[in-house]
Amino acid sequence: MGDGITRRKFLATGLAAGAGLYALSYLGSREKAFQLKTLRQNDLKNGLVVVRGVKRGDQEPDPRAMTKKAIEVLGGMGALVTKGDIVVIKPNMAWADKGPDWSTNTNPEVVAALIEMCIEAGAGRVKVFDYTISENPRPAYEGSGIAQAARKAGADVFFVDKERFVPIEIPDGAVLKSWTFYDEVVDATKCDVLINVPAAKHHGTSKLSLGIKNVMGMIGGPRGNIHQDIHRKLADLNRVVKVDLTILDAYRVLMKNGPQGLSLNDVSNSPSIARRIVAGTDRVAVDAYAADKIFRLKPDDVGFLKECQAAGLGEVDYTKNGVQDLSV
Repeated sequence: MGDGITRRKFLATGLAAGAGLYALSYLGSREKAFQLKTLRQNDLKNGLVVVRGVKRGDQEPDPRAMTKKAIEVLGGMGALVTKGDIVVIKPNMAWADKGPDWSTNTNPEVVAALIEMCIEAGAGRVKVFDYTISENPRPAYEGSGIAQAARKAGADVFFVDKERFVPIEIPDGAVLKSWTFYDEVVDATKCDVLINVPAAKHHGTSKLSLGIKNVMGMIGGPRGNIHQDIHRKLADLNRVVKVDLTILDAYRVLMKNGPQGLSLNDVSNSPSIARRIVAGTDRVAVDAYAADKIFRLKPDDVGFLKECQAAGLGEVDYTKNGVQDLSV
């Protein structure tokens, strides 16, 4: 299924009832009504853009320049973000002791580049967050280098407030019929544009951790339970979250012992595997490209990709809408 069809399907089958307002029991004591976010209609190109960084002499490729080039070729951030928009950017920043060399967290330069482009496009506010695995998120935010880079680029960086997770029904869910999601990604009054910025890495349970898996940092509840029947559950969660743009950070790639890694020997910086930024509006196509071209797995062998395509969330055949592959 192409991205345009996916977007229309999302807009036509949104979970909100009636005029799109959801009223729900909020922490058992209050009622909160909000309008569920839908996918943003935009002028970005269909298909994928892959930008490879080339080392020139002693100069390493620049992930910031690679990210900006990917968005430029895709159509420019102005094709997605309009004046006054609230943009939420969701990177991986779960591990406090892992800098960019480890590829367990998203590269800070990639996040900073996206923030700068959103602001240049007229965004009224850019927000960055992740629901880390630790009760105290500050070490992960700072240790990843993302918090500092994001603030410097002009974004608001915030920690998750556990009172702001809201339960959402998943009527078409294969396994999950409801789950709690952070309001910053599902409430249309708090998020006009959602940009997902995962790091490319191996995962011991789901095989891979890419864009589809990165939704785990947007949900609450007993997240450990998601790892049982994880492929169908990831598809169910992604039915709710309306990701407008996925930027996969494969500048370095954690090839084994993910999602945390045991040593830097687990990480590849080889041009045949890593040194890439992959951009697209179809999250399934982005992940399918990574499975095939980076991890050398057939997309049909990655359960959550098959489940997401079956759910109408995107296209496993990532070549269907074209792949622009270039070097900088």
